[in-house]
Order: sequence, then structure tokens, then C-alpha cells
Amino acid sequence: MCLLLVAGLAACGSPAPRAAPVRPGCVTEFSAEQDYFPHQVKAEYANGWQVRYERSYKVLKTTVQAAGGHAEAGSREIDSTYVLLRCGAPRPELTGELAGATVIEVPVRTMVDGGSVLYASLEKLGLADALTGSAEPFIGDVEAPYLPRVAERIKAGEVAEIGYEVNYEALADADPDFYTNYAGDDQTFSKIEELGIPVVYYFPYTETPLGAAEQIKFLSLFFDAEQRAQQVFDPIEERYLKLRAQIDVYVAGKKRPKVLIGAVGESGSVTTRQRERFEPQLVRAAGAEPVPDLPGGGIAALSLEKFLDTGADADYWMDLVFFPKHRTGADYLAADDRLARLPALKNGRTFHRVGTRGSDYFLNGALEADLILRDLVNLLHPELLKSGDDLQFVKRVPAE
Repeated sequence: MCLLLVAGLAACGSPAPRAAPVRPGCVTEFSAEQDYFPHQVKAEYANGWQVRYERSYKVLKTTVQAAGGHAEAGSREIDSTYVLLRCGAPRPELTGELAGATVIEVPVRTMVDGGSVLYASLEKLGLADALTGSAEPFIGDVEAPYLPRVAERIKAGEVAEIGYEVNYEALADADPDFYTNYAGDDQTFSKIEELGIPVVYYFPYTETPLGAAEQIKFLSLFFDAEQRAQQVFDPIEERYLKLRAQIDVYVAGKKRPKVLIGAVGESGSVTTRQRERFEPQLVRAAGAEPVPDLPGGGIAALSLEKFLDTGADADYWMDLVFFPKHRTGADYLAADDRLARLPALKNGRTFHRVGTRGSDYFLNGALEADLILRDLVNLLHPELLKSGDDLQFVKRVPAE
């Protein structure tokens, strides 16, 4: 009977394993003549990346400056090449300029944002569900309305907190198709790659405002979402260029205001931004002169004495503090009377980067270039627009 039962089962056959579902967007019958990327973008303002399209893959090259992200890390560059291969298509030969390139099959399905800078682009692309991990949540009740789907996922616990000091176990569990970051050391990145997770180096804060806004194009390359990215970027560009033209006419022949850029630490140490970073470029775009004007694309340290000397004739102070605790100029002076040498503080011309939209300065602020520039114009040249707009991404510090 047993033999008959075994024979019967053999005749009927065991249930066949279920075929894996076909991944959306993958090539099932490859043709070398077909162009698999009908919608294409290019970096028109950004210096940190460029892309070239072949029929079945994209060649993406990135350069990240000051990748350490901190003043003490000094300035360094990481140059990388990626082959974004349409899944299902044959791999190109990785020789010549492609030797050593990282291959990532596109469209990707998931990602981890290790720098916590690309939330806004994911939201605008309608791809928030692809975010499986980040360095930190970075979004509270104030920021949530501007990033509703990302905020919803974070609140629901659907985005793993990987941390800046990377939790490799959490990262492996998040199982992203790629991990993106700019700050860290080679040992950290090597460990991530050992997990089989490609590392993509990207940083929007060494770009002009429009170059930073092109982050949405950059991210779209991995999801084959270029058409949507261009639809988001084009009106931002149009409004930004129109405002820039107004600024150029307004400041022509005038003395440009000086804007002191930096943050004073509790120990009296000062950090500022070199000229290729986002804030100095934003200030210049707004028709003003950033000081100090230091070469490079990183974060620099200054003595308090040097900072106060530099700011002695500055019209404004852009305080780069991450967590503002002083509400008025008087609060600053009560904490450190040496700051009395800054006329911008006593004249109510100090501002910081945490406005009504909170830390969204670092997210939508780097994407909505027209709006953040408008904030700076309303601060530095209030008579130009006469709009009465409330500031969104920055906040004034009154003298008293």
C-alpha cells in the first residue's frame, strides 16, 4: 500500500513551486535596437553629478566634496561611476571608463537615505513608499504637512532608523536596493558594500540653489522616474530664474549687503561654510555678499576673534545653528557679551535656518529653490518684492 501511495504521489506530482513574479519594468525579451529610456534628464546646474544614456543603461558619475561633512575632516573628494542597468538587460562590459563601476539594476524598488537629505524628492516623485531606512527621522509635527507620505511612513514605523553611526543589522533588515550618503569613512562604506548593498555618494549642499534642486532629477535616475522629475523641476526653475532676473536688476549699481555666515558654539568656537557650500551660494544668488569668503566646498573652523572681526561691518548675520535657543538678540548677548561687536545682532538683522517649516529647510528648502530664495530676498531686500510674505525656511531674530 505504501508503494502504491508513493507511486500515486509520484504520478500526481508534488505541487510545483510558484514562479517568482516578474519585476515591474524589467526587460523580458531584450532587443539591442530598443531605447529603454525614452524620458531623459541631465544636470544643467549641478556640478556634483552627470549622466549619459545608452540604450539599456545609464552611466552616472558623481563627485562628492568634503565627504567627511565636518570641519575637522578636512576637504576630500569621492569620484564614483555607476551603471544603472535596466533589469533583465545584459550587463555591458565594465572596461575603460566603466572599469570598477558599481552596477545597480533599475528601476529600483527600495532605498535607504543615509544622509537624510532626499525625503522631499521622494515625496515629490510619489515614491515615499520606497524609503525603507534613514539616518534619523528628522520629521516632526511641524515638518509633517510638507512631507505627508514620508511622515506617515516614519510614524508607522515603516522606515528603519539606521543612524549616522550605521546600525548594520538594521540596514541589512531594511534590505534596500541602494544606500545613499555623503558623510562617513571608507571602513563604514566598505562594510555596507560587504552586505551586498551598493553605496551611492550624493550631496546637494555643495551646489547652487538650482543645482541642489536638481536632486530630484538625480534621484529619478534610479527609479526611471525622469518624466515626473522634469515636471516638478521645470516650474521651480522658471520661478527661480524670474526672481533672479529681478534681483540682478535691483542690485545693479548698488552696494550689496554683507551677510556674515557662521555658528558660535558654546565653547566660543565658530564654524562657517566655504564658498561652494549651499548657504554662501544662496546668499550670492540673493544679491548679497557672503563673509567670510573662504575657498572650498566644506565646513571651516574660525576663532571667535576672527569671526567677530569679519562680522564687524556685516549688515546681516546668518546663524547656522541647528537648534536655536535664543529668541532675541538680547538673549544672545546675555549668553555671550562678546557678540555685542556684531551690529547685525543689535540691529535685529540676524536670522537662522529654522523658520515656520522647522527643519524642512534641509529638505524641501534644498528642492524648492524659488521659495528659499524668495525668503532671502524678503529679508535682504524687503522693498524689492513688497509682498508681505511670511518667511518659511528662515526666521528673523529681533533685537529685543
